Amino acid sequence: MKSDPHSAGEFAFIAALAAKAAKTPEALGLGDDGAVLWMGDGRKLVLVADMLQAGIHALGDAAPAQIACKALRTNLSDLAAMGAQPAFYLSTLCWPKNTDAAQKQTLITALAEEQERFGISLIGGDTIGGVGPFTISITMLGWARGPLLRRAGAQVGDDIWVSGTIGDGVLGLGVAQGFISVAQEADAQFLRRRYEYPDPRLSLGIKLASLAHCAIDVSDGLIADAAHLAAAANVCLCLDPDRVPLSEAARGWLGREADRENALETLMAGGDDYELLFTVPVAERALVKEISQDIGLPLGRIGQVIAGQGVRLGKEGGPHREPRQTGFTHF
Repeated sequence: MKSDPHSAGEFAFIAALAAKAAKTPEALGLGDDGAVLWMGDGRKLVLVADMLQAGIHALGDAAPAQIACKALRTNLSDLAAMGAQPAFYLSTLCWPKNTDAAQKQTLITALAEEQERFGISLIGGDTIGGVGPFTISITMLGWARGPLLRRAGAQVGDDIWVSGTIGDGVLGLGVAQGFISVAQEADAQFLRRRYEYPDPRLSLGIKLASLAHCAIDVSDGLIADAAHLAAAANVCLCLDPDRVPLSEAARGWLGREADRENALETLMAGGDDYELLFTVPVAERALVKEISQDIGLPLGRIGQVIAGQGVRLGKEGGPHREPRQTGFTHF
């Protein structure tokens, strides 16, 4: 008797779907952050899609305009993870019945501002009225001329790097929901903005395309997304929790937690950070640091690729253990 792919979780369902339906090379086996069409002029058209829903990816009472902005940015993050430059997008909206016109106009204004910020244009989509919560699906298209970043490719001995800071997303959600408190109001605002308006690392992705062995954006959590890279290359990613970069706000929260080790792992498993996690040969450390300086974005070396499978936590060359926490899945 065959098992229901849903019962094994979100990623087992995607694998089952890929085996049955994603048989064209353009789909990349549904194993990457997007698909690719090879154009005749040497360019590659990269396509990514993401759906966000009130109550799942945002607070249940979040403004549709804020959810739409986050949807744009999460799709841009997927393009960054593949080293592509964004160009166009399609938007599909499901409005709850009786949504007032002011909320719709606010969304239009917000999307126009985001388009200007990121240099993209709307080229199509669909809009319906439904009985459920506000839902938006974005399909983003971008261009790449050089190599593409892929999830597969990590090699034993590679350094593991991550951009920015980790854990702000899950703390921002906790602040917004009211079950996490921080010492300063400025920290609360910072964390909430990191959750609601993530920063896609587009400049970094483009620079990494010809350097990194693999990359992924951290949406499901640092541990979970490291596991995706590990599975794609049949290696083990060993992460040093003490090297994971944290914002001042996250450090302040961590310092007040009684069980620091478990709290730090919570930050690593929380998700919604939309930073880039990538591996690079040890010989390229200086070049990674140059890229960091060039684009004004901190890049932290947080571990090493070793023989084995999955994700382990521990210091380089020392004992390591399995994570107690993993990350977010939809089912």
